Amino acid sequence: MAVLSTTVVNGQYSAVSADPSFRYEASPGFLNITEINYAFGLEDTASVNSRYYYGVTNIFGYQIDRNFSGGIGVGYLHYDGGDLFPLFLEYRYNMYMKRFTPYFYGDGGALFSPQNLTGESKIFINPGIGVSRAISEKYEINLSAGYMIQSRSTLTRVTFINFKAGISFRRNAFRLFRNDLPKI
Repeated sequence: MAVLSTTVVNGQYSAVSADPSFRYEASPGFLNITEINYAFGLEDTASVNSRYYYGVTNIFGYQIDRNFSGGIGVGYLHYDGGDLFPLFLEYRYNMYMKRFTPYFYGDGGALFSPQNLTGESKIFINPGIGVSRAISEKYEINLSAGYMIQSRSTLTRVTFINFKAGISFRRNAFRLFRNDLPKI
């Protein structure tokens, strides 16, 4: 009888300590992502604004479904030669796992220079990968790395490896992913 009760207790303990976070998903709704950015230049670091940058960006978005989200971003980036203000679109694809959520992202848009709007403003694309972790029902932290390409014309192109760390807020809390719904 003692062996039987010990087995039952161990079975109950294992069920309680299991991490069910992979069964949760983001609900469709408003999403806000605030990130700090740092990057160092590759290839041509002799040009203006090509050695490094740091700053902050904010994305106002929408969680479309379980995996996809998109939004519009704005921010402030301080470069080695001055300041630029990004205005861009961001798309993310999330893959929910037990403890962390890996994701792919793609940013693209324009970098505006307040000192010389026509001479120093650029366009950019920035694909990357990252990982996030839920810290509550509505908040999660994220880390990512990407490859940014900036260009003013076909002759001037600068590239960066960039790193982002941030926090995401979801208006709608995470909800339990239900896979027991009847199939139609």
